Amino acid sequence: MSDLREKISFKELTEPHAAAASDEQYDSWKEEKIRHALKQSEDRSKMTPARKVWERFGFER
Repeated sequence: MSDLREKISFKELTEPHAAAASDEQYDSWKEEKIRHALKQSEDRSKMTPARKVWERFGFER
């Protein structure tokens, strides 16, 4: 186990990092990805049948 020479306060461990909070580009990418997935889910003809999913992962009955 590594030794810490300085003590880190609880506040330092739990407060959000300034760089992480200002990453608007990541947030917009994440929101766009979710919106795209929700739109895709509306077209049920493109969905993989559950039977194929069960077979692929070996859970068929």
